Amino acid sequence: MGFVEDERFLKYGARCLFFDRYGGFSKPPFDELNTSFNVGDAREDVERNLDAVKNISAADKVSIMNQIHSDIILEYSGKYHDADGMYTNQKGVFIGVRFADCTPIVLMDTKKRMIMSIHAGWRGTSLKISKKACEIFAKRGSSLYDIIVSIGPHICRNCYEIKEDVAKKFYSAEVIQTKDKLFLDLETANINQLIHSGINHRNIESFGICTFEHESFFSYRRDKVCGRNIGGALLS
Repeated sequence: MGFVEDERFLKYGARCLFFDRYGGFSKPPFDELNTSFNVGDAREDVERNLDAVKNISAADKVSIMNQIHSDIILEYSGKYHDADGMYTNQKGVFIGVRFADCTPIVLMDTKKRMIMSIHAGWRGTSLKISKKACEIFAKRGSSLYDIIVSIGPHICRNCYEIKEDVAKKFYSAEVIQTKDKLFLDLETANINQLIHSGINHRNIESFGICTFEHESFFSYRRDKVCGRNIGGALLS
């Protein structure tokens, strides 16, 4: 089973992991580590995959949500909710988001030890889910200067072609226009929201991995019928 890890989180008694598609139990076209129950995969295989994620991350529980491409961010309660972000200060709970081109983003208040994972596709990004994430931290007494941010694998600006109706929802600097095509830079759009909200740009890091270009990750744009990767964080 493969994953990339943001080792900055280890210093603060946490882990931030983004898993690739290998090392699971799902059969093609969901091979191998599919973590979504909503793509047509066998439920028992998905459950085994989530157990594998739990074991590798050394979590007591893996928490996921029914992602609906919204700006809804909820506090972890142990229940399954419609949402695209979740946060907690409880130890041992891997707060996971699933992705197959959309941007998984993990935030942590290093002083108050609160973690949050959000799922930012074009809809969530246009609804300013990253800005909302910062607002939640601020309302809970966090100093935004203390927050570190990790941006996981997602479709890059060179591969994410969009139509004009989507492009109109973003600033011109976040849309790349070629002779006859438009492309969206999801990473820049979310980083802009984070920085404008008060996050120190030095505290934001991205793995720079494109899910479309790297076949070790599921990509809906590339494969259409496929599984979903998982990424997130937990407090040790």
